[in-house]
Amino acid sequence: MQNYLLLKHGGGYILGLVTCPDPSLDPSSAGHWDLNNLCIVAAMRTRSSFEENEFLRGFTNTYLAWDALKSCHEKVGPIAQILLIQQALAVKYIRSERLSTTSTTLHDLVCRIYAIGVPKEDNFLTIMMLNAMAEDLPHVRNHIADALATSMSSNPYGPSNIRSRLDVEQQL
Repeated sequence: MQNYLLLKHGGGYILGLVTCPDPSLDPSSAGHWDLNNLCIVAAMRTRSSFEENEFLRGFTNTYLAWDALKSCHEKVGPIAQILLIQQALAVKYIRSERLSTTSTTLHDLVCRIYAIGVPKEDNFLTIMMLNAMAEDLPHVRNHIADALATSMSSNPYGPSNIRSRLDVEQQL
C-alpha cells in the first residue's frame, strides 16, 4: 500500500513531511492540504481490508493513520500471519470462477502476510506442518489450530509442540 500511496503523491503526507500550512496565514493552501490529506486517507481505505478499514475509520490525518496502521500490523504477530498463510495456501483457481478474482485474493493475502513481516522459520514450518495434515489428520490439525489461536507470544505453540502432538497421534 505504501508504494501505491507514493505513486499517488501521498508519500510526503504518510511520512509526515508535508505539514498543514497555518490557515490564518494561508487559508487557500491550508484548504488544499486538508483536501489532499482526506483524499489520501480515502485512498488508504480503498486499498485496505475490511478490518483495516474499520481500524482507519476514526482517522482524518494521513500521517497518524499510516503510523497507527503500521503499528497495528507489527503487533498482530505470528499467529495471524500463520492463519493468513494457511488461508493463502487454501486458495485455488477454479475455471468456472474469474481467475483474476483469485489472483487478486492471493495478492491481497500476500500483502497482508508481508505487512506483518517476513515469516520466521518456525512459523513457516508450523504452516507447512499444518498444511501437510490437511487430508489424513484433520482432527489433529484442528486441535493444533486451536492451540495456536490461544497461545501467547511469551509461550508460543510451535513445531516442537506439533511434533509432540504427532508422536501421541502416532501411538494411538
